[in-house]
Amino acid sequence: MTIDHLGVVLYPKFIFLRIIGRLAFPIFCYLLVLGVERTRNVRHYLTRLLVFAIISQVPFYLAAGYGPFESLNVFFTLSFGVMFLMDPLMVLLPFLVSFFINFDYGLYGIVLIVCMRTLRENTKEGVFLCVLLNVFSLLLSGIQIFSLFALPIMLLHKSGYLRLEKKINGNTVYPSWRKYIFYTYYPVHLTVLYLIKLFYF
Repeated sequence: MTIDHLGVVLYPKFIFLRIIGRLAFPIFCYLLVLGVERTRNVRHYLTRLLVFAIISQVPFYLAAGYGPFESLNVFFTLSFGVMFLMDPLMVLLPFLVSFFINFDYGLYGIVLIVCMRTLRENTKEGVFLCVLLNVFSLLLSGIQIFSLFALPIMLLHKSGYLRLEKKINGNTVYPSWRKYIFYTYYPVHLTVLYLIKLFYF
């Protein structure tokens, strides 16, 4: 993610930074699906995402050079994804929003979240849908196809090779601080990149 944003904010001519950055969003979508599966209260999970979406909006538009309401940051996309996982009819919300304001990854992002949920339920179907979605994405963005290189990471996790959680008395336990790392890192690193751009570029 940071490499991708270095390309967006500081080095827009270095396309290889954006290509490397294509790995980030599929992983976030996969982690989002895991979060919905494992949270004790999905509404609290959604609220947390929306709070950080609001917090992150100013750093996002300053760093990316957007107007205040020209585009919404990725936390809004992830929030829309959680809404859809809660109730598929809520896909109408991001669809309607997309007519009035852009949001990071747009409807592609929502569909990718659905692909990740399918991947969790059925590996072959999930892989097929991810490949199909990213092939179609070539019509919109030539570099989005590189997102497919993130698939092996998700498959390794699903197979049990990348699991870092601990079990206590048979229950899976996650350190409470871990879930806040990405939440806080996102607006903080955008702010730092904006300040670097402001004073040194």
